[in-house]
Amino acid sequence: MTRWKIIFATLFMGLGATAVMAEVQDANGDGVYSMDELKVTYPDLTEDVFGQLDQNGDGALDAEELAVAEEAGILKAG
Repeated sequence: MTRWKIIFATLFMGLGATAVMAEVQDANGDGVYSMDELKVTYPDLTEDVFGQLDQNGDGALDAEELAVAEEAGILKAG
């Protein structure tokens, strides 16, 4: 029984993360998220926080950087 609970919880958490990420729109279709694109979903996002989340320093968040920020609770839809 515990095994099924773990499987269900894993699937449920995965679906939740997908739902959150689906709200963010890559307006220009370049495969990454700019500060302006993220501000639509995360209006409280600051330049300082964005800079800290941009681990590779390319001026945008890729899907992995965005997922890490969402999973850590740093980004919360407003």
